[in-house]
This record gives sequence, structure tokens and C-alpha cells, in this order.
Amino acid sequence: MGELIRLPFIVARRLAWPVEPGAFRLFLAMLVFVHHFSSLDWGPYAVYVFFVLSGFWVQTMWDDRYAQTRSPYFTYMVSRVWRLAPAMLVVSAITLALLLLIGIPATTVFSSNPVHLAFSSTFLLGYAWLPFGPVGSAWSLDVEMQYYLLAPLFALLAARTRGWWLLVPAALLSAIFAWATLDYYIVPKYLFFFAAGLLAAKRDWRCAPWLAALSAGVVVALVIGVLLSPWPSILIGGANPGPLHHHAPAFNVVLGVLSVPFALYTVRQPSDATDRMMADLSYIIYLLHWVAMQWFFQFTHPFTKRLAVAAASFVLVPAASWLIWRFLDKPLNRMRARWVAGRLKV
Repeated sequence: MGELIRLPFIVARRLAWPVEPGAFRLFLAMLVFVHHFSSLDWGPYAVYVFFVLSGFWVQTMWDDRYAQTRSPYFTYMVSRVWRLAPAMLVVSAITLALLLLIGIPATTVFSSNPVHLAFSSTFLLGYAWLPFGPVGSAWSLDVEMQYYLLAPLFALLAARTRGWWLLVPAALLSAIFAWATLDYYIVPKYLFFFAAGLLAAKRDWRCAPWLAALSAGVVVALVIGVLLSPWPSILIGGANPGPLHHHAPAFNVVLGVLSVPFALYTVRQPSDATDRMMADLSYIIYLLHWVAMQWFFQFTHPFTKRLAVAAASFVLVPAASWLIWRFLDKPLNRMRARWVAGRLKV
């Protein structure tokens, strides 16, 4: 439990240069947390960077581990579901109960087809299509699972195609087409970010420290510059967004693209057990904070009391996430790793 109490100080220290990969993932999850409790509209940016990291790590794990196992694709998909489903199911159960407790009508909470809800809460596919997704932030996990299904195919194309670099503009064009014509959460919309991570892993690209520093510095400067400019509504929304807030989606995409070098720099940094814990916590916090946000916005008392609810949420969510990680996620992840190791070809 002492580890949990020290966690904020550990994260702050490990976000110092060079930023460790797990600390960076936890930082991104907290950006989404802040996004949902405030008018700061930078949550999509954090999700795009998560997609870059997923593209890198899935490709790395496929090459280093899954491709060396019996029935590689089967092993890979079982491992991916095993990694994500347990925490998702536990958080979903907690969320359903708490949504009812804070006063959201049961007719709303259970408006989705129960078979669809059970399937998507387990396998993640189709979660974004639920009439009411109890864990609203899990829409991105639906996109991730779509990508997981296709990732080995993309890896094969990247390895066997001489013009592998064409995957990036192709992914960009598919994203532009999907955003312009389709109103769904589908992987083509985000393929550029996944492809950037995939190709960095496949081609063993290593970002120079100066480029990583430039990437991070430009993103920070842009955010601060917009907030201090005469046009802060580009990034600040809320209940009454300003006239320029419709530019926020494009601004988040720009921030995500500019962050690619820095994100891919962090994955090459050393990571110990504590850093890996922070990476694991980022996933659980990303899921669990949603119900706390619903509590915050259901709370109609004076601002000072709502502020107390927000402060409590920023303590309770990481604490509950650590408990889920310590007693469920960590032991199950060890079991999963042993299972995958047992399927390695001799």
C-alpha cells in the first residue's frame, strides 16, 4: 500500500527527461481524466498517442514472441483478450452498480441489448456501437481490438513490401476518407497513428533525443500558446464552447501527429517493474475514471462541493485502480505470460 501512497511522487520523478514508457502512458491516461472533468478538450490527443504506442508494442510483441509460438494468430488473439478483458469486466460491473447508485435511470443504464453488452464488454468489439456504453471511454478499446485483428496482416505487408513507407500516406488517405464519409468508430480513421508505431517497430527506427525534445517542446508550446492566445476556445469547450471550438478535433490531430517522435522515443527507454506497473495502471484508470466523471456531473450541489467530488475522484480512482491491478490484473497477467511462454516452439 505504501507503493500506492508514493505513486504521485514516483510518476512525477519518472516523467523527468528521459521520460519512461510506463510513466508516459499513465500521464496520457491522466490527461484523459482531466479532460473529462474540465473544459480542456485534449482527450482525443491522448488517445491518438495511445494508438501510436499500441502500434509499436503489438508489432514488437508479434515479432519477438507471438510469431514464435504454435498457432501464432490464435495465441496472439487469446493473449490480447486475456490481457484486456478481466479488468474491463470488473470495471464494467463496478460502473453498472455505481451508475445506478448515483441516480442514472436503470432504463438508461441497461438500454443496450444484454447479449451485445456482454459480448462487447468481454471482447471489446462493437462497444462503440452500444446505445449506452456504461464505460464510455472504452470506445477506443473497440478500435484497438479492430486493429489487433488486422495487425499481423499489416506486419506482413510492412515486411514484404519494398515500398513499405507507402503505408503511412496510404493510412493517412484512408483516415481522411473515413473521417469525411463515415460516422463510426472504425480503425481506418486512426490507421495513420497505428501505422506510425508499427513501422517504427518493424524498421527498428530510433528517434534521436533532439527530435524527441523538439516534438515534445512544440506540442507543449502549441498548447500553452493557444491557451494564452486570444483564441483559447480552440482548446477549451465545456457547456458553452466558444466560436472557434469546432477546430478542436483538427487541433488534437495535429498535436497527435507532432507527438509521434516523442512517443516513439519513450518506448526505447528502460522500464523496470515500477514503470510497468504504471503502464498497467494507465489502462485501468482510463476505464474506471468514467463513472467518477458521471458522478461529478450528476452532482448538482454548489461548486465547492462539486470541487470536493472532483478531488475525491482523483484520489479514489487511482486507489481503486491500484487494488484491481494488485489483486486481479497482475496475477492474471503473470498467468497469461506463462501460457504464452508454454506455447513457444521448442
